[in-house]
Amino acid sequence: MRHIAIVFTLGIALGAVATRSLDAQQPALKRTELLRTPVAEMEGKEAHIWLAEIAPGAATGVHRHPTTRFVYVLEGSVTVELEGQPPRTYRAGEAFAEQPDTPHNFKNASASASAKGIGIQLAAKGQPLQY
Repeated sequence: MRHIAIVFTLGIALGAVATRSLDAQQPALKRTELLRTPVAEMEGKEAHIWLAEIAPGAATGVHRHPTTRFVYVLEGSVTVELEGQPPRTYRAGEAFAEQPDTPHNFKNASASASAKGIGIQLAAKGQPLQY
C-alpha cells in the first residue's frame, strides 16, 4: 500500500511539473504591435494596430479600454463577455467593437485550438490602451 501511495504522489508531482512546462511554452495572450503611428487628421492621436494570439481556453480577465477598440477575428473563435449581457462568440471573418469604459472579458472560445485577431484602437499619444 505504501508503494502505491509513493507512486501516486510521484505521478501528481510529475503532472504538475509537466503542466507548468506547457504553460511556460505558450503564453495565454501574445500581443504583437504591428503599427503605432500619429493620425495626421487628429492632432495628438495615435493609431495602434496589433496581432493578438490567444492560447486555447485562455482569457484576458475583466478589463476596460478608454477608447473604442475594433477587433477582426483572423482564426478560431473568441467570446466576449460584457457586463450585464450574455456572452457573444465571434468566428474567423467576423468583427466587433469593444466600447469605452465597458468592463468585459475576452477569451478563446476553444479549449483545443488557438485564436488570432487584429486589434485597432485610436488613442491620445501616450494614453494607456486598457486598464
